[in-house]
Amino acid sequence: MPLDDASKRAGGGADRREAVRRSLRSPALVLLPGQPGRIGKTVDVSETGVCLMLPEGLPGGTQCMVGFELPDKAGARKRVQSKARVVHSVLSNLGDGFKIGMQFLDTPGETQRALENFIRE
Repeated sequence: MPLDDASKRAGGGADRREAVRRSLRSPALVLLPGQPGRIGKTVDVSETGVCLMLPEGLPGGTQCMVGFELPDKAGARKRVQSKARVVHSVLSNLGDGFKIGMQFLDTPGETQRALENFIRE
């Protein structure tokens, strides 16, 4: 499977994700049980997960809620959220925090449709 532009920018190595993804720069909110929300910024998104930047790392396997906005063709923004699990957390070589890869879990139907539409646009 050929590497897409996002994986080439990430270092050119083989990518573990199989789903097509699309670059997305949007504020994101990560909610962990019993903790204040953590604000970050998305890097890219697929139908099965999201990569985002956070000021601090999260342990692999951590489950949380993640929310962000997806733009549509008309320029409107749709807020989406899903349960997610941290797959990887790596200190960015740009010094801007941690790159966190998350896999969506039990994604609501409306959120899944919005993700599919965004990826296919």
